[in-house]
Amino acid sequence: MTLLLRPRILLLAALAWPALAAEGPFFVTYTHQMEEPGNLEIATRNVTGKPADGNRFFGVTTELEYGVNAWWTTEFYLEGQSTRHDGALFTGYRWENRFRMLRREHWINPVLYLEFEDINEGNRSLLEVVGHDGQDDLTGSVATAGQEKKRELEAKLILSSNLRGWNISENLIAEKNVRHAPFEFGSLLSG
Repeated sequence: MTLLLRPRILLLAALAWPALAAEGPFFVTYTHQMEEPGNLEIATRNVTGKPADGNRFFGVTTELEYGVNAWWTTEFYLEGQSTRHDGALFTGYRWENRFRMLRREHWINPVLYLEFEDINEGNRSLLEVVGHDGQDDLTGSVATAGQEKKRELEAKLILSSNLRGWNISENLIAEKNVRHAPFEFGSLLSG
């Protein structure tokens, strides 16, 4: 049975390869690649799910990414969700900026990332790993979740290298809730 599945998986991977955009197939990690100056990219990211003890939900994120110049890319996200038998809700926005610190390609390419997010607990975009501890985060009522605001500043130092056709990226992360709570630190590595 395993032998029959392998060709199907390889075929699926081969068909998905052309669908990869400039940013690569990373979930959370960023590289040093920036949007072309003057280009506006509009994209949507949708997610649907049904927690074991909750209602089916649909989360949508609209992303507007603009290449201000060769060393600065800015992005604006609008997010919302709809939960079956519970209602729909605008869950907030995010504004992120990436600044390339060196003009040309180097062995290691540092990028400074700054983000401000103003979202509420009804958010179902699943754009980040931090803050989603389990399915309980996805089962609250729309009315209650919309009242709980989360405003955070996030900074990353992105260290990215291209090596023999591979991109190796390290994202050092610092996050601060501007209302309360201590700083959070983390690191993501992809290759």
